[in-house]
Amino acid sequence: MKFHYKSLKAYLSEQLWLRPAVFGIAAVLSVVVAIGVDRWISLPFDFSIREQTIRSLLTIMASAMLTVATFSVSVMLAAYVAAISSSTPRAFSMVVSDSSAKQAISTFIGAFTFAVVGLIGLNVGVFQSSGRIVLFFTTLWVFVWVVGTLIFWIDQVARISTVSSTISKVSDRAKDILAQQLTHPGLGGTPIYANMLPPEGGLPVVSGFTGTVQYIDVKAMSDFAEDADIAIQVAVRLGDLVGSGKVVAWIREARTDEVNAEAERRIRSAIRIGQGRNRSEDPVLALRTLSEIADRALSPGINDPGTAIDILDALVQVFADAAAASGKDGTSLQHSCVLVPVLDPDVMITAAFEQIARDGAGLVEVAVHLQQALSAIEPCLPAPWSAALKAQSAQALERSKQAMSHGRDFARVEVAAHLARQFSTKASA
Repeated sequence: MKFHYKSLKAYLSEQLWLRPAVFGIAAVLSVVVAIGVDRWISLPFDFSIREQTIRSLLTIMASAMLTVATFSVSVMLAAYVAAISSSTPRAFSMVVSDSSAKQAISTFIGAFTFAVVGLIGLNVGVFQSSGRIVLFFTTLWVFVWVVGTLIFWIDQVARISTVSSTISKVSDRAKDILAQQLTHPGLGGTPIYANMLPPEGGLPVVSGFTGTVQYIDVKAMSDFAEDADIAIQVAVRLGDLVGSGKVVAWIREARTDEVNAEAERRIRSAIRIGQGRNRSEDPVLALRTLSEIADRALSPGINDPGTAIDILDALVQVFADAAAASGKDGTSLQHSCVLVPVLDPDVMITAAFEQIARDGAGLVEVAVHLQQALSAIEPCLPAPWSAALKAQSAQALERSKQAMSHGRDFARVEVAAHLARQFSTKASA
């Protein structure tokens, strides 16, 4: 249930139609409220607004908002295309989920809907004195709201297509997902920090589907395990590619055949396998998306090492902020009867830095900054990450040695790597 709720939430956050539809419904309801005021409330004073005044305002709003909404949609789509073409297709969902663009479009469509419905009401003659006063002041409020949104939208549309804006959105998503992973390395269950052999006498649970592990509902497995007095050892991690018939979990302390059969069914339903990685749960995908932006910038056709350096700075901030948000230790435990293998730090560090190390190996400014970034991250993260960071530093240094033809360039990278190792030794002492 939790997976379906989070999947639905992620799906709706990427839909461009949802917020305009909600704003349109709100506009219709505001006109209905004005009609209700006429029916149920009488004014204690003698005051009225001419129908022609309101009709003129609503006519101007209806004609202007349709044009502005159409123009805004075309500008927004062009900005999205520019943002994705300058970064990576994997960033599309994160760019689209930004609320500023949808807020503007929704405001314009909502104002258009309000004006049209208000004009229909005036022409039909459903508004009396009280309703016209409510409709007039609502129209003024909508005008102020639209003007404010338009000013905000002009500022936003100039930024939405820039690489820096895309980097910021992807970094925010990566930070949130990584902080969740560091806080709950076992997804709320008992974390397994090393590859464990299948439990002796354990009953294997095999997958009925082929695809990628998108979500592991530890709570659902824990609820059943406690009721059945068993323990469950998960055999897969988020992002693993599994085939039909592959073992995805083991039932430890297996009981009767009836319990085991029900456990198998519940475990299969708790491990969600689908097509592609889960954008809202998988930290590896989020980190790799940032790395892909840098990788594209380092391609010969673009040749923009400055963007790669910006990505390295963003990655440092992502790891530092995520570690701070998680309390650094990441030992939160909620469901002890479910054992879950943690994501290997080496996999996450590789996803974040390997592409930059590979394609930026021949650029001295990128290679030096990479070594500095790795050394800056190490003090922020728990101890199990240190080996992965040192290994990535050594691999990057070896790549630079093979890629650089100028001895002085490589010497700068070597000094940066040496200083990184020296700082690491002092930090761990």
